[in-house]
Amino acid sequence: MLAASALLAGCGGVVAAPAPAAAGLRNCGVDIPLTPPTKIFAAFQNGIEAVYALGAGDKVVGAAYLDNTPIPEVTAQFHPDRQRPVYFPEEYPSREEVLRLAPDLVVSGFTGAFTREGLGTRAELARAGTGSFLFRQYCPSADGAGQTSLADNDVSFDGVYADLTDLGRLLGAPERAQVLVERMRATVETTRQRLDGVTSRPRVAMVNRPGGAGELRVFGTGDMATTLIEAAGGVQAFGELDGRQRRISLEGLITARPDVIVVPACCGADIGPEGAREVIEELRAEPALAQVPAVRDGRLYPSTFAEVTPGVRNADALANLARQLHPERF
Repeated sequence: MLAASALLAGCGGVVAAPAPAAAGLRNCGVDIPLTPPTKIFAAFQNGIEAVYALGAGDKVVGAAYLDNTPIPEVTAQFHPDRQRPVYFPEEYPSREEVLRLAPDLVVSGFTGAFTREGLGTRAELARAGTGSFLFRQYCPSADGAGQTSLADNDVSFDGVYADLTDLGRLLGAPERAQVLVERMRATVETTRQRLDGVTSRPRVAMVNRPGGAGELRVFGTGDMATTLIEAAGGVQAFGELDGRQRRISLEGLITARPDVIVVPACCGADIGPEGAREVIEELRAEPALAQVPAVRDGRLYPSTFAEVTPGVRNADALANLARQLHPERF
């Protein structure tokens, strides 16, 4: 230590102070340094759309999974039918395929990316020099571990705002994130004011049928779908079910007696709300559902999977759902 001090003193007599630690943020229990990335891999609709909406689309070297037609901020730069950036539409890419693109950040809208079976745990990616960001609704119970319940995770609008704010900081676009969040807040507040005093709250079921046939699935509690339903002046018809995409039977739908059924369409880069029409017609034509209030009264509405996933679409999705549940207020 004395020798080192003497050496420093001999070079001008000033002992250099230790370099300050790089500022960072904490995301789902993982510390991320605030070093703007130069190459981004974006996974799932909400992850892809958030990156583009925050102005970092030119840094995207690869992307995986679009549930629906992207928002304009994405389509202006991202063309899934081309190979720049590299796009994996259906089969999830291997860790090797992603790391070959040399991203310094992976942004994922869903926990499935950061597992040993996916791209690797966030700790493993960090050891490979790749940072990671995950939307907080899908924080896993432990890094790379399975996820049996989302009930304790943040599925609020404030949680979405915080994610977009943090991601904006991480991408070096805090001002752009602030503008986006303020616009979303204004839409949510305007909708809240229009619904002020509403006392009649319809029971709402968000149902889809993956692949357009077979079993029905419902969006239960502990999910952004319930947040939207309640903020739009409705009641979750499946309040006893925790989680997203839970299997239900026709009998379960009959027992729930929803006043409104919303069908989020999925999955593909060319699928919009019209992709829900086939499932809606099937539900309307099912004799066993004839006396379910939503079917009887013709209150079945199309939506998109992307709208009920935490991300940049949530405020507009809330306003649209509120119009459907309480048209007299709009």
